Amino acid sequence: MKKIVLILCLSFLSICSYAQSEAFNRVLEACTLAQSSMSYGAGSQIEIREAAHILSSTAWSYLTLQADEKNEADLKNHLVFSPEFLVDIVNDNSVRRRAQDYAKEQAESQRAAAKVRLCTKCIKANRTAVYALRHSGGSFSIAAVAEVNGLINLSLQLRDSKGHISDYKHTSREFSGAAVRKFEHISVPKGESVIIITVENKSAKNKSVAIIVE
Repeated sequence: MKKIVLILCLSFLSICSYAQSEAFNRVLEACTLAQSSMSYGAGSQIEIREAAHILSSTAWSYLTLQADEKNEADLKNHLVFSPEFLVDIVNDNSVRRRAQDYAKEQAESQRAAAKVRLCTKCIKANRTAVYALRHSGGSFSIAAVAEVNGLINLSLQLRDSKGHISDYKHTSREFSGAAVRKFEHISVPKGESVIIITVENKSAKNKSVAIIVE
């Protein structure tokens, strides 16, 4: 009987863990679809619509990160990872010129609080943007998705309340960068920790980047 109860408990924990990351994976999928949809300039309407549908039907809220003004660029003519932008660009590619307005609307939107959070940043060519995020402990996952033809690196530094520092970085394609980078299920100690997020744009042009956290 005890063995059966243990199996059931483990199964329940597995289901809960899966449920907690499902929204993260869905938002990441949507951002990746949005990225690939723009591969041929005009964009694949099927992929754009699917990305917009996923972002509209998945629970997420806006991720507030203080701007890194020296290393960020205006979003004009860049991809904004929001359902509103993706819906409108299907019918009118010129909305790219108003991308900054869409990003502002996304920041001001009254979405219900959710564990998964998303924002769009535009990082200058061959520059590195740094952001800070507070965390009270538990599991932490993050992904960064560059717009079409963008290549990025993502690294983290975890500074816990006891002064311990842990660094996380990708070693594969570190010199050239990759279109998508992510870290999943990083264990953050209980207490007030600070996570330093570093996103490096390896491209020779300014590129927008979706940053997703849970």
